[in-house]
Amino acid sequence: QMSKSTGNFLTLTQAVDKFSADGMRLALADAGDTVEDANFVEAMADAGILRLYTWVEWVKEMIANRDSLRSGPANTFNDRVFASEMSAGVIKTDQNYEK
Repeated sequence: QMSKSTGNFLTLTQAVDKFSADGMRLALADAGDTVEDANFVEAMADAGILRLYTWVEWVKEMIANRDSLRSGPANTFNDRVFASEMSAGVIKTDQNYEK
């Protein structure tokens, strides 16, 4: 439980300064799914920041090495499966937005 008297209280500004806005979003998304009080865990915010940092570094690496990635027509079985799954996801997302 967060409270000023126990010393584990953070204002929104302090939390964003400490964990970043994206780190806070990840931690708050994991804070609880039910009607019970949310359980904010600092370790989750730290782990979220680490995952974001790792992902950004991977993206930078992929951009730097894009010339070595596969190119040409996308007509293998795996390419067709991927395109089909993406199309199905787009259709499902559109249907959910319509609801």
